[in-house]
Amino acid sequence: MSKILWRKIHRWLGLLLAAFLIFYCFTGLLLNHRQQFDYFQKEETTVSQIVVQKQEALQKFIEGYKQQLDRKDDPSVIRIKDDGVIEFLYGSHGRTTYAVDPQAGTLTRTDKIDQQPWYWLNQLHKSAKTSTFWLVLTDSIALLLVVLFLSGLLLLRLRRQDIILLIAGLALFLLGMAIA
Repeated sequence: MSKILWRKIHRWLGLLLAAFLIFYCFTGLLLNHRQQFDYFQKEETTVSQIVVQKQEALQKFIEGYKQQLDRKDDPSVIRIKDDGVIEFLYGSHGRTTYAVDPQAGTLTRTDKIDQQPWYWLNQLHKSAKTSTFWLVLTDSIALLLVVLFLSGLLLLRLRRQDIILLIAGLALFLLGMAIA
């Protein structure tokens, strides 16, 4: 292929994908610092008066199943599903889950096992648990991509088709935002 054709392909694809790159960089920066934004959530608490219940029955119920599970520690989460199955989740995000079906008399244990290298790669995007070096590196790369994109727009002589491609990229970006 000729050099001119490669320039045209690079220019068209670059302009079309520019909105996605800017969005990716911006959201990456926000996600790297989600703790500073309180995880983008606002909490509202309402306290109501209810009838006081004795907890012995609930404790006896939980202790009975903990003995069957051969666990002494309390589960992180107890979930009762629509079909009557009771799930006891242990560890972060239910790393070990016991599903008890009292009607069928079955106990199913599920352990989540990390699939490498995918788990390791996914952990790179969780900067709250990674090093400060990685956080600074990813933020710097995102900011450099934004500067590169903006400086490229200033250096290029934008033609009518370039503006159309930029608008098309922005439209695709907005469509993606609306779908998400």
